[in-house]
Amino acid sequence: MHDDPGLFATMYSMRAMRRLRPDAVPLALVERIIEAGTQAPSGANTQPWAFVVVTEPAAKRFFGERYEYWLKERFGAAFASMDWSSPAGRTARAAIDLAEHMHEAPVLVMVCGQRDWPFAVPAEARVGLAPPSYGSVYPCVQNMLLAARALGLGASLTTMHQMFEAELHDHFGIPHTHGVVAVIPLGWPAGRFGPVRREPAVSKTHYERWGGSRP
Repeated sequence: MHDDPGLFATMYSMRAMRRLRPDAVPLALVERIIEAGTQAPSGANTQPWAFVVVTEPAAKRFFGERYEYWLKERFGAAFASMDWSSPAGRTARAAIDLAEHMHEAPVLVMVCGQRDWPFAVPAEARVGLAPPSYGSVYPCVQNMLLAARALGLGASLTTMHQMFEAELHDHFGIPHTHGVVAVIPLGWPAGRFGPVRREPAVSKTHYERWGGSRP
């Protein structure tokens, strides 16, 4: 276990770690990460999250086979013309590597959210299942990613499960009162943490109105 590098150092060096070592991760660390997730704020303090921790090899393979299939099915055309030496190409290569080795990740954490219609959807338009309460669950997911980084663990936020979510409900017994918001593969990183490359915040910030300059 690594020493906690501090909040800002954690945020400034937390990258999506898609290449993970197969070494076991103690469940105590997984539980600590989940506990950190549950400290996040949520709308009306509803705390609508729930978690499915998957470590059993056959279950991880079930998930990984579908994840890899749908990643390549959905983005295969883009991959065919990809410049693998470009930043986008390197990111795509890491995503493919994760998909092909998803079953080797020591732990998969499915972060679920209780279904709740957004208040902007009028009652007469509420047909079928409500979506999960994304706005309340994503702060929990971010807390988990930060906690993993603070503990020296690699993690990434994945959402390709959307292509086969119905199968997840059946296979893992997830009730339809909840939807799967994200799946986080957890493990000791094969790469190293370091400064992330981001566009400067000043280039993304507007004052008073879109396009407004800083006073």
